[in-house]
Amino acid sequence: MDYQYYDDADYMDDEGGIDGIDDFYADHKFHNRYARHTDYPDDDDDDDNDAAADDIHDNLVPDYGSLSDRLYDSYANCMLPSLIQVFSYLLPLLFGCLLCRVLCQLYARRRLQRQQQQQQQQQQQDANSRQMAPLHAINIVCGLAMLYVTLGERMLLLLLLSFVSYALLQLVRLSRGGQRAAVAIAVLSIGSQFVYELALLEQRQDWAQLRGLQMVANMKVISLGFDLTAGLRSMPSLWTYLGYIFQPASCILGPWLSYGRYLDSLCHRPHWRRSLLHTLLNLLLCLLALSVSNCIAPAWGELQLHRQQQQQQQQHETGAQWLLMYAGALSVRSSHYFVSFLSQALLATSGQQLDTQSRSLGALVARPWHIEWPHSLSALVRCWNLPMHEWLKRYVYSASKQRSRHNTIVAVFCTYIVSSLLHGMDFRIYLVLLSLATFGQGEAMLRRHLATLCNACIAANPCPGAERCRYTRCPRRRGWRCASSWLVATINVAFTLLDIWHLAYLGVVLLNETLSMEAEHELPFMYHWAAVGYLNHYIGIGMFMLYLFIS
Repeated sequence: MDYQYYDDADYMDDEGGIDGIDDFYADHKFHNRYARHTDYPDDDDDDDNDAAADDIHDNLVPDYGSLSDRLYDSYANCMLPSLIQVFSYLLPLLFGCLLCRVLCQLYARRRLQRQQQQQQQQQQQDANSRQMAPLHAINIVCGLAMLYVTLGERMLLLLLLSFVSYALLQLVRLSRGGQRAAVAIAVLSIGSQFVYELALLEQRQDWAQLRGLQMVANMKVISLGFDLTAGLRSMPSLWTYLGYIFQPASCILGPWLSYGRYLDSLCHRPHWRRSLLHTLLNLLLCLLALSVSNCIAPAWGELQLHRQQQQQQQQHETGAQWLLMYAGALSVRSSHYFVSFLSQALLATSGQQLDTQSRSLGALVARPWHIEWPHSLSALVRCWNLPMHEWLKRYVYSASKQRSRHNTIVAVFCTYIVSSLLHGMDFRIYLVLLSLATFGQGEAMLRRHLATLCNACIAANPCPGAERCRYTRCPRRRGWRCASSWLVATINVAFTLLDIWHLAYLGVVLLNETLSMEAEHELPFMYHWAAVGYLNHYIGIGMFMLYLFIS
């Protein structure tokens, strides 16, 4: 992640971030055809392992008929069951957010609007006042009801952990340790996730459903702790704190919501017509992403592999492997889009706003259009999860950079490490995020140096426009009649295609939650990396070496 993007005054803060790969899709097992056809060889015998690797594509895809038959089979056996199942999950969440919004607006109109404008503004700023307590209570009741529908009695564990976190915040208020106290809360909050996961190791499925929710709650607690030590906020009461933690639109799927945004939304909500439009559009995109993740992407990959097997073209074996990896990674990314659009729909239903807003979609959690065609890996990760990236930038990257004496590389890797630890004990996410940090930082350093040497707009940061671009050879500044503009565009497209290649390489590792480390000699989920000889890791390291050589 190129966090120097924020240190550069010539570029605007687009906000975003990777670092928030949601656990929701793994926790709620919707129908996924891809997982049924992805089998990995056992590693008990090296000879058998080689034979299984040679025959994996022959047994990977069953014999399908024509394209029309395959599409109809996907529609009848995959799309419809997935949509029906997700609708049964969506309705209680949408109803809970809508009910919370209606009750809050009714109370605000009848109680708060009767007072004078100056007194009303003072009371809205005082989140602990008696007039604001019913609003917090409405958020608590609706949020806990939604958690009970989703988790059942397991929600009591989250409630208990919330009380423990509030006690830690009281210690921050009493102590005079400054930022060290906030760091201590962060360490205890993140470390507690590992303790809970070890305690529930035999019931790992139960903890998998709680991990994502606990991660969002920990982010809220950590951000509140840093704001308290910095003097930006006063200590919230228990009702205010619980209302913030269990805010209905963010307690189930996320995203992280700042304490200030929560207080602002208690009485100020957008217009109903605009919220309805945002909700409908997000729900439509949510269902489309679910269909692509569960059915379209797996069916497309299987069909292409089946055609190549029928033609028996051995020279396309490597291409078939990359096609399989891209289809699997597309399924993973689409599942993230599904969670993001669903979260945006809940935010729009409840009237909750974020720092990043869109006219057509409302509060933005992710920007899929910037992920599928990325300008660079550093620009991609900023758009993966906008609220979580903002959280990492405020409370991890900035603090790490100050402590490391403005060493950007150290701050970047510290940010990725914290992001990995927030996701719990998942070795696959550790591999993906640390690999992504290496690839992204190497690309950013190389492109920044090449842009300076050539005075061309080929840096990892997107061009801010003709008026603000610092480079002479910029297509937006010089126009497309100049040959150098076409050369600059060609170089940027080449890096974009390389980033798409990296996406396929890294994303396929996160394909299936059911893949466990049962093999003795090799991790099963690393089969795809081994099949292509870890090529992208050599490319990522090569970018670092090339940067060091030319600099």
